[in-house]
Amino acid sequence: MTIDPLTMLVVDVLGKYIVDKGATLIKEAGQAAAQAASQLCEMVLTRLKADPANAGNVQRFEKNPEGYRAPVADAIAEKTASDPDFAAQLTALIAEYQKAASLSVPSNINASSSGVASQGGIATGEGGVAVAGNVGGGITITNTQSNYSSGRTGP
Repeated sequence: MTIDPLTMLVVDVLGKYIVDKGATLIKEAGQAAAQAASQLCEMVLTRLKADPANAGNVQRFEKNPEGYRAPVADAIAEKTASDPDFAAQLTALIAEYQKAASLSVPSNINASSSGVASQGGIATGEGGVAVAGNVGGGITITNTQSNYSSGRTGP
């Protein structure tokens, strides 16, 4: 059976969430993304566990997500093919997850002459600019007051 991209995304998110109940997702993608993954996980696993043919593989997947990706992906693909409403719900939850994950920005931004960031922050070198997230349109940077002091003449 050929697995569609939606099914693969769902299995990827489930695997990431199940490993540590979303703790890593919270760090990597933010609280909203982890919450969407939790809802997705609950919906999919409840649906699959209701089918005795899939219940055993779901239980094994919860203990070893990498080892049982294929049977769970096959089960999800079968359910989405036979139930367009289920497929639509998965599509909506994956979209919510992706939106939340893409909106997540680092908790801090540090700019210094050494260009070092900590705790997932963004750093720039001296005189640099860091922009996180999606940017539409142009960015204008003005320098009306400068504390530039590298020994050179600068803006």
